[in-house]
Amino acid sequence: MKKQTTDVIIIGGGIIGTSIAYYLSKAGLKVSLLEKNGVGCGTSSSCDGFMFLQTKKPGLSLEIALKSAEMYSTLSRELDYEVYYNQTGGLILIETKEQLEIMKKITKKQKALGLEVEIIDSKETFKKEPRVSEKLLGAAYSPMDGHVNPISVTMGYAEAAKRLGATILQEAQVLDLKIEDKSCATVMTKDSQISAPWVVNAAGAWAPDIGRMLGLDIPIIPRRGQILVTEPLPPMFNHVMLCARYIAIKHNPNLVKGSNDPGLALGVGFGVEQTDNGNLLISNSRDFAGYDTRTTNEVIKEIARYAQRFIPILKDLDIIRTYAGLRPFTSDGLPIIGPVKAINNFIMSAGHEGDGIAQAPITGKMVADYISKGRSDFPLEAFSLERFDTP
Repeated sequence: MKKQTTDVIIIGGGIIGTSIAYYLSKAGLKVSLLEKNGVGCGTSSSCDGFMFLQTKKPGLSLEIALKSAEMYSTLSRELDYEVYYNQTGGLILIETKEQLEIMKKITKKQKALGLEVEIIDSKETFKKEPRVSEKLLGAAYSPMDGHVNPISVTMGYAEAAKRLGATILQEAQVLDLKIEDKSCATVMTKDSQISAPWVVNAAGAWAPDIGRMLGLDIPIIPRRGQILVTEPLPPMFNHVMLCARYIAIKHNPNLVKGSNDPGLALGVGFGVEQTDNGNLLISNSRDFAGYDTRTTNEVIKEIARYAQRFIPILKDLDIIRTYAGLRPFTSDGLPIIGPVKAINNFIMSAGHEGDGIAQAPITGKMVADYISKGRSDFPLEAFSLERFDTP
């Protein structure tokens, strides 16, 4: 078995892990990233590319997303790798008076934190997106929303980290972690034994597996999301779009329990974005199905049916494939980022659920700053694992 030493070991080669690898390497640290399959093969390649700021809860979640959006604006140039960030603006489509009142309250709080957002009526919504249903009451609109290519972001971070000296090991599943003097010191794979003063758990939905090796209970649950992909099309939309029900399902999963609405019971919402190749990504759903990444006919049909309520023309398009991915869910909607009290120098960075794409740049910077400088510009206490401890 090959023995190695490094400054930081990162477990997980998705968008979060590669972001951390880049910012640590940029800070001058020697980094080894371990990915059990291939870089970006997990959640980062089985999601949409929304850079929606409106979906973030007012507070720290929105604050770090705003900083991340600022970082995305120069990321392609910084990484020397095109990440296809496009600030198109976004619409949260509103169907009912109840949704309208909820969105008014949310947008008021978001504006106070610096998000450019407003409620527009049905006429203005139709003017911005002529293909939406005229039955809508209106929308919440922010010019700051947009989208990126999450695979490109992940690969861009990985390539930039390698140029700065990082070692990225693929097909390198972690089999065990050894503790010395209450510090995580050695990580074992089938081929290597790597020692480092810092270990970062960026394994996403699989972060609990890594925690169990150290006797830690990490309350992250995989939450499946299913997505439809259409044939390539000419430009159809000016903005990225979601429905207001998406916000409700995301922040309060208990809403789906016992609902008489078949779509709500299945956790189905609506979202659409158009890729640079012209394909539409139509989403979304959220359900707890363990680590099952198969799509289901029931949910796929409901997504397609529900989407037509918002954009009737979608009924005439051909779906060429579907896919599903796992989002690392936490009960309070915030990721787990920062040191773990029980084990010295073991750092968590997982649990972003559907916000991993939007929050990847700032997450990488926060973790890198903590390890390299001993502090982060954003307080890590709110993201600590210990917040889930029962009294």
